[in-house]
Amino acid sequence: ARMEPGVSLYSRKVLITPKSKKLLPEWLRFVKGVVDSEDIPLNISRENMQDSALINKINNVLTKKLISFFADEAKKDPTKYEEFHNEFSTFLKEGVCTDYVNKEKIARLLRFQTSLEKDESANDKVKMQSLDDYVSRMKIGQKAIYYLCAPNREMALGSPYMETFKKNGTEVLLLYQPI
Repeated sequence: ARMEPGVSLYSRKVLITPKSKKLLPEWLRFVKGVVDSEDIPLNISRENMQDSALINKINNVLTKKLISFFADEAKKDPTKYEEFHNEFSTFLKEGVCTDYVNKEKIARLLRFQTSLEKDESANDKVKMQSLDDYVSRMKIGQKAIYYLCAPNREMALGSPYMETFKKNGTEVLLLYQPI
């Protein structure tokens, strides 16, 4: 079953629309909360709300604020953000595919395992990398981002496709999830 949107719209503490589908883009349906706006008239009908420029403005502002919040959290506390990412990465990936206005900002929120060795300081746990981290470590002259889709890390690293990259010392993004 598809997750219902979790943000309700209020005007001056009066419920206008419970779990409104227009307040946030669909890829942010995991967000729960309330929006209380003094600018929305109390007598707004549900049909008018769909066409309202004010609702579109609220949607844009909330989306940008959430993306900015997620990016700040990723910088402030990478471990906490990695837990968030593990749970909600499917929604972020959906956002990259469906939100053409914000797709570059959303893509910066994604984290991937790479072909780099395991992080010794993290008890052999594989560190998740952002695309910015990957690009900053690209070899001089490397123009492409290399990735490999596989069911798990062991199969990816044992893949015949990895031999050339290992030989050249080129880092490869490892993708395990279907989306």
